[in-house]
Amino acid sequence: MTNNNTPDGAAGSGLWANLGIWIAFGALFGTLAGLLFDNLALGVSLGSSLGVVAGVLFIARRNARG
Repeated sequence: MTNNNTPDGAAGSGLWANLGIWIAFGALFGTLAGLLFDNLALGVSLGSSLGVVAGVLFIARRNARG
């Protein structure tokens, strides 16, 4: 964030909490995809990986803007 106006309860959550949210959403998406393709373990693992990649790219692009 580029200013000090953080939402309530967000102070100190930092990079790891933000990345954890992306991993959780990726795992949720992977669970749904895994149920669709009858391979839950593969869906959760690929979904979590997708969440990590999306989170890192989002954070990097946001930090690059300043």
